[in-house]
Amino acid sequence: MLRMAICCGGGFSSSTMAAHLNKQIKEKRLEDKIFLEFIPFANLYGSDAAFISGVQRDRQDEVDVALLCPHLEFDAKRAVAEGKLRIPVFVLPMRLYGLVDIENLIEDAEDVLELWNNGTPNIVTFPDEPRSVVAKRTVSHRRWLAQK
Repeated sequence: MLRMAICCGGGFSSSTMAAHLNKQIKEKRLEDKIFLEFIPFANLYGSDAAFISGVQRDRQDEVDVALLCPHLEFDAKRAVAEGKLRIPVFVLPMRLYGLVDIENLIEDAEDVLELWNNGTPNIVTFPDEPRSVVAKRTVSHRRWLAQK
């Protein structure tokens, strides 16, 4: 089973996205294949901000990969530089963020994990997408390559 976290700063848009994706998981009967949870980014690795808010534990062991809202790229770079992340993180492309289809998200998460397992450092990116803001796709990276 693939365990994914959708991470955001405050959580309004990403918690809505996570709810939408969990609805798709149920509708498509993927509960045995995928577990998806909304986790605020600060709570993922138990940052000082999480400590202040009362959530002190590190939650990285609960998921295999963290998918971050596009605006968290800078925060993720800082967390990586400080050595706080033990799992792969992927900043979602702006065009995928929101009402993305769960199957596309699963494919990206699987491919991110494969890149991570083959030595790609955090923040994991696809070779032709060095930053999420340059991504022009509206489907998974693998489907986008197949369409080219």
